[in-house]
Amino acid sequence: MPCPMSNTPFYPYDRPYASRYTFTSIGKRNIQKAVEFAHTGSRNIVNMGFGDLMADGTIDDKANSNNGDIIRVLATTVQILIDFTSKFPDAEIFITGSTKERTKLYTRILKTYSSNFDKDFIIKGIIKDELDYVELPFEPKANIVFLGFLIKRKW
Repeated sequence: MPCPMSNTPFYPYDRPYASRYTFTSIGKRNIQKAVEFAHTGSRNIVNMGFGDLMADGTIDDKANSNNGDIIRVLATTVQILIDFTSKFPDAEIFITGSTKERTKLYTRILKTYSSNFDKDFIIKGIIKDELDYVELPFEPKANIVFLGFLIKRKW
């Protein structure tokens, strides 16, 4: 499956174990990145975490690297999402930013590339109403502030 971010190049990545992928961001400096998937205990929902890989093996999801290669890093995370969902097709991937600003960034990316994502993924936005969290079909033109997203592979 081609990258939903059109022809954007992505970094090669490794999968050191089933739930973690790693790659190197090459910009102003080389920075190890990691994407980790963790089951939430609810339905088939799996949280997708992302950030800088620290020396102790933890992931810093608040790091602001400013390495000059954000598009390529994001294209790599999308490729990793594609790979993971091809191995676990029933998983619903939950994505949210570690800050409101990052969630807004993810919203902009999904809006920008929605026509590409829609071919292979079902995307739902998550909002909070007065009583509970609600899943809505993702509509790129809607002016909604989402708390996160659920992404599922179409089959």
